[in-house]
Amino acid sequence: MNNLNVQHDIINHLFYIKVKGGTAVLNYDQIDEKHLDYISTHVPEASQGLGVGKHLVEAALDYAKERDMIVKPTCPFVKHVIEHSDAYEQIVD
Repeated sequence: MNNLNVQHDIINHLFYIKVKGGTAVLNYDQIDEKHLDYISTHVPEASQGLGVGKHLVEAALDYAKERDMIVKPTCPFVKHVIEHSDAYEQIVD
């Protein structure tokens, strides 16, 4: 899934990918300068089961990690991705 181009809409607080069936989206809140709350993810039905959601979440987590930010994983899917990777333990609230 590395060929997927994840975009970041900083104004509307979301990461997204144009995929078959529409747009996959991860919504977040900026709690303060160093804290993000990853609230929800959605992948269109036509693109589910292809790794799109995981790719989207990992890109959003990498964004936070690169900026030394802390993530609150409110979204169950974000929490699942974090729990199954050692790469993000240090940025989780």
